[in-house]
Amino acid sequence: MYTLINWLRERISKKKENKSNKSSEVKNNKKSKFYRPKYRVPADVKLHWIMPIIFAVSVLLILISGIKIHKNVAAYKAKVLASSMSYGSELPLWGGTTNAKLTLGNTVLSKDGKTLAVEVKYDDIARNTLSSFGKNYRLRLVVTDKNKMPDAVIKYGMFSTDGSGVLTVHSKHGFKNQAFIVMLVDRGYLVSANTLTTDGDTYTDDDLDKSITAQLADADASNNSSSTKKDDKNIPPIFYMRLNAHNARRSKTNWSNDREIVRSLFIDRNIKAKQKDINKNLKKIEQGNNTIKEMEQRLKENPDDQTAQKQLPSLKNSVSSLRASVDSQQKSVDKLKNSVIRKNILEPKETTYKRYIVDTLDIKRR
Repeated sequence: MYTLINWLRERISKKKENKSNKSSEVKNNKKSKFYRPKYRVPADVKLHWIMPIIFAVSVLLILISGIKIHKNVAAYKAKVLASSMSYGSELPLWGGTTNAKLTLGNTVLSKDGKTLAVEVKYDDIARNTLSSFGKNYRLRLVVTDKNKMPDAVIKYGMFSTDGSGVLTVHSKHGFKNQAFIVMLVDRGYLVSANTLTTDGDTYTDDDLDKSITAQLADADASNNSSSTKKDDKNIPPIFYMRLNAHNARRSKTNWSNDREIVRSLFIDRNIKAKQKDINKNLKKIEQGNNTIKEMEQRLKENPDDQTAQKQLPSLKNSVSSLRASVDSQQKSVDKLKNSVIRKNILEPKETTYKRYIVDTLDIKRR
C-alpha cells in the first residue's frame, strides 16, 4: 500500500514537472519570437535633425551679411561722393608744377541754396607768379553721371589785385548732396618767358583739354600721337578744388551782385571775428584793472609790499597795450562796416568753362 502511494506521488510530480517545462518552453519561444536586440545609437545620428536647421540658419546669416555689406558699401560710396575739401585745405595740383600755394577759404551757400561762393586764398609766391585778374584763368568742371550739373553757371573773379579769388557756382535747380571738382588754370602759365626763348613746345587750350581728358581716362601721355604730345615741364599748373554746396555755411540772404557776395564771404565774417577779439581784450582789460586796484590798495596798506611793487608797472603796461589793440581793432571794424564796395568788385571775371563727366570722382592724377 505504501509503495502504491509513493508511486502515485512520483507520477503526479513528474506530470507537474513536465507541464512546467512545457510552459517555460512556450514562454521562451514567445520571447525569442518578439525579441529585438538593442544597439547604442551614435551621437551624430541622434542629432541628425539639427543639421537642416543649422544649414538654414547659415544661409540666413550669409544673406544678412551680404545685405549689410551692400548697404555699407553704398553708404561709403555716398559719403565719398559727398565729401569735399575743408576750410584751409591746400589746393592740390592736377598737373604741372609750381611753388605757388592756393588754399580753400570760406565757402558760403546763398539762402535759396542756388549759389555757392568760394574763397581762394593766395600766398606771396602765388601773388607774384599768378594773375590777379579772374579773366586770365581757365575753368574746368568735373562731375559724375549722377550729378551732371548741366545748368551750372561758373564765374571766377579777384577781390582786388592783392586779395583772394572768388569762385561762384550757380544752379537754378539747386545742388545735390554730391561733390564736384572745379579746376583753375592761370592763362599766364600757358606761355612763359622760358618757352618763348626756347624751342620747346607750348600748351594751347586744346592741348590743355586733351591732357585733362587723358588724365581723367587714366591714360598715359606716351600713348598720344606725336603731333599732340607735349613736354610735361611745359604743362601749366592746374589747381583743383573738390566742393559740395551742402557742406558750406548757409547765408541768411540771397546775392544779386558782387558786393553782396563779398560782404557775405569776407566782410561780415571778418567783422564778426574782429569783434570777438575785441570782446576778449575788453574782458582782459577789465580783469587787469581789477588787479591794478588790488595792488594799489595793498600799497596803501603796506608801501613795502614787494609783490605789488613788482606787478603794478607791468600790469599797467599790459592794460595800456590791450587798449591800443582794441582801438586799432575797432578802427578796422569801423572801416569794414563803412567801406564802399563796388557792385562789380570782382570784375573782370572768367565766365566760361568746359565740363567733363566721369564715372567717379576718385580719379587718379598723373
